[in-house]
Amino acid sequence: MLLRRYVDNPVLFPDPRRWLEADAVFNPAATFFSSKVVMLYRALSKPIPRSPYESIRISTIFYAESEDGYRFRARRMFLGPEYPWESYSTEDPRVTSLNGTYYITYTAVSSMPPRPDTVHLALAVTKDFTRVVKVGVVCPYNSKAGFIFPKKYEGRYLLAVTINPDVPPSRAVLVEFDRLEHLTDSEYWSSALAEAKPLLQGTADKPFVELGTPPVELDEYWLLLVPDIVYENGHFREFRVSAMLLDKSDPSRIVAVSRKPLLYPTVEYELTYSEPLRGIAFPTGALKFDDSGKLLLYYGAADRFVAIAEADVDRLVRSVLRGD
Repeated sequence: MLLRRYVDNPVLFPDPRRWLEADAVFNPAATFFSSKVVMLYRALSKPIPRSPYESIRISTIFYAESEDGYRFRARRMFLGPEYPWESYSTEDPRVTSLNGTYYITYTAVSSMPPRPDTVHLALAVTKDFTRVVKVGVVCPYNSKAGFIFPKKYEGRYLLAVTINPDVPPSRAVLVEFDRLEHLTDSEYWSSALAEAKPLLQGTADKPFVELGTPPVELDEYWLLLVPDIVYENGHFREFRVSAMLLDKSDPSRIVAVSRKPLLYPTVEYELTYSEPLRGIAFPTGALKFDDSGKLLLYYGAADRFVAIAEADVDRLVRSVLRGD
């Protein structure tokens, strides 16, 4: 197997003693910071009665850290609903580092239940994971599952973002920009989306596509782990893990995509036990450890836990290039 589940999965469980993360912890982002691995993950609270007939759960983003990338501690709330554009939910973070600044993208939801016009990609920035500045909504369209590339090209930033994730066919595109302020400018987006470079495109057979992990930098490529979404007869059935390689000199050029998923949700902690959705292994963070050539994939399992899968980077890349 190219992706091997860590033997002590899951690495994070819900904590019933802390009501904000009592129900679920999943979809983790990961990065290196100050000789540690920092994880940002989505947490769901205990159900809160909204009326005699319904309840809601608050979604926030929590922080944890690890010395070895496997055992996490120092869990604390990191980002939560604060402004009108995120008033009901902050979800599914991604994090990348560029020139000493950490760019944290996440899904901001401003209605309950969510609607396509109230679900947007948002951005926060930090240098130390203590003081965080929220930039705001960075795509005016129905959007989520995006990240800023950890490298500039010809002096410009790159944003990868999933457009219309709730109104298929969805697609993922690559957008160039000069300053963060451009991303909050609707006039900028009217031209930027027309000039965006395609990365993923939904089809009649697979209407839902979505970006997964931010890119892992290799010598010649960017490696991305992406969800393979199985949608049948109007229902989500499975979320699996696939891989794609982008040209490092031109990230808009797709070099290779894995022919079949690398990880299927088959073990107990990945299964939902709730038809029609059978299981979830959703990739949201990946780190390459240079001293060993090892890749750690951090993924959400069954929308309830955080789990890890391991891979040898060189072997994984060779397999994707061969089309295995």
